[in-house]
Amino acid sequence: MNSSTNAFRVYDGLNGIAVDKYNKHFQIQLWAEECLKLEAKVAAEIKKKFKPEFLVVKYRFKNTSAPPKVLLGSNSKTIVEENGCKFSVDLLDTLNPGLFLDMRDARKEFGKMCKGKTVLNLFAYTCSFGVYARKNGATHVVNVDISKKNLNKGKENFTLNGITLQMGEFFCGSAEEYVDWAIKKGKKFGAIVIDPPSFAKNGKETFSVATDFEPLAAKALKILESGGYLLLATNYSEWNGKILKKMAKNIGCKILKSGTQGNDFPGAGQSKESCMNFVIANFYLNPLE
Repeated sequence: MNSSTNAFRVYDGLNGIAVDKYNKHFQIQLWAEECLKLEAKVAAEIKKKFKPEFLVVKYRFKNTSAPPKVLLGSNSKTIVEENGCKFSVDLLDTLNPGLFLDMRDARKEFGKMCKGKTVLNLFAYTCSFGVYARKNGATHVVNVDISKKNLNKGKENFTLNGITLQMGEFFCGSAEEYVDWAIKKGKKFGAIVIDPPSFAKNGKETFSVATDFEPLAAKALKILESGGYLLLATNYSEWNGKILKKMAKNIGCKILKSGTQGNDFPGAGQSKESCMNFVIANFYLNPLE
């Protein structure tokens, strides 16, 4: 693992157990009920090998409402580094601590393409793509998310990285709402990220990757500059990389790069817990450009 990265998956054994490292904080995720019998053994090994400051177990299997169980430490918050970027995480905030480790390669590849560009980051969560974009020379990034709490964490991440917050860089609302508004206003972006959850609910509105991702991506092209970059990413368990590539081609994009999770996820694409895929593409208003 890159020496400037201290947040990664330690164990991804495809047997219902995953162990993630966030600096000196660790989390165990149990995806199958039968793994409960191994909980104590796995915890003991982590304590012995890594000397963690904080350790928590999260139960991800079906039909359980069991809350996370803290096995060591009292402060669930820490700062992690990834490819020269810093992020604040909290292992007890929700099941997801604030940074999706499986998106590391996608963030790095996209960041390289952002110098001198205005960037739109849809489904921004805690704005990690926005951090990478600004750190790599983007002139302005609009981060869009329905959660004000997530956007506030995004602002914290910008500040952690010495990034000066600009007016209009954080929009609380749905991706569809922002794209529709930007079309009406004639806004244009040099690069756009669309990284939605598999399913999301916003009041009476819902978003489903299976039915809504492609229409949103097609609509977003109306505000992407000719020759601009589009990153499409999903961890929807019913899709694979081929489906995502087909979607990019369906909406008229030229694929530049595709990928999946990093080398700390050896089971990438082989289970529902390891299914992230991404595509970076170009779009030209005139295909001959």
